[in-house]
Amino acid sequence: MQHFDRKAWPAIPSLGGTDNPMGSSHRGSSSELDESQRLKVVLSLLFPPTVRIQHTRRLPSHIHPLRLLRLSNGACLLLKSSPSSHTALLRWERSFLETEARFLALLGHSANPCIPQLYHYDPHGGILGSAYLLRQYVTGVSLLEMETRLSVEQRKGIDRHLGFLVRAIGQHVSRGFGSLQQVARGAGKRSWREAFCILFEGVLRDAEDMFIHLPYSEIRHELARLAPALEEVTLPRLVVVDFGRPAHVLLDEESKQLSGVVDFSSAFWGDLLMAEILERPSHAALEGAGMSLSKTTKEGARVLLYVVRLSCFLERINPVCLDIPATDWFPKSPFNIIAAMKRANSMRGGA
Repeated sequence: MQHFDRKAWPAIPSLGGTDNPMGSSHRGSSSELDESQRLKVVLSLLFPPTVRIQHTRRLPSHIHPLRLLRLSNGACLLLKSSPSSHTALLRWERSFLETEARFLALLGHSANPCIPQLYHYDPHGGILGSAYLLRQYVTGVSLLEMETRLSVEQRKGIDRHLGFLVRAIGQHVSRGFGSLQQVARGAGKRSWREAFCILFEGVLRDAEDMFIHLPYSEIRHELARLAPALEEVTLPRLVVVDFGRPAHVLLDEESKQLSGVVDFSSAFWGDLLMAEILERPSHAALEGAGMSLSKTTKEGARVLLYVVRLSCFLERINPVCLDIPATDWFPKSPFNIIAAMKRANSMRGGA
């Protein structure tokens, strides 16, 4: 088990600022440089002058612009930039880039081949004009595209590997619950109940701001009633909320085995059961995660709350952009799940 040490955080070179040797030392006017020149400056922070950019290509993206960089030394990097200033962001999305950078910096010490290496993160964007990160590019075909071509045994193997990764990521623990940014600055919450309720309330406020029609009073009432189940979680573990989403899971097209996982922007210090792959898990995923096939009453209530939060979140975005089928593991609407919340027993007692 690896404990997160807030005092040691500034020493991680990938999260540079002006005091960091890997931070942006080139603070000239970015408007004076065209894109190609700016990318060369970024590259000079990481590699010797002999390494050049051979090819760049924009990749499809949802919020953050993505660009593939092929280098003369054979390396392939992914440049992930801040959203356009014209992009309307939800509360949960505003820190996505920094969250992913912090996550990759933490996991960099584990050297897991399925998690890309972080090369550089600039929160100020002095070179490119906005914050960006550079990470290893992961090759492969998404599970979303491949799942109909997989045998039952191949899918079990992938689920088992994903479950193992959830457990490996969860070995990282901290002293507080909350976002990676909050905990890094010592502002994490002592209780998971408090941290999750704040997170959930942010989702509801976003929906209210956008005039989305949801049963807000009923959701808040049921959240308060079921929230005692959250108190069972006492150790803040690192969890990627979107973990296991088919569009984020990459497979080797020949071997049909896991080649990597991408997009860790939803990482959080909280409950491992919040990971999407564990909401309606296969036996193989639970086996890989080292978890029981059956849930206690309180565990079931927690997962129910996590699903409701996700459903509210998806009410405000286009699920097609995230490659999530609307009839799969989450309800089409929070209205469909309120009845289930009402049927759930009070979590103040029971196993």
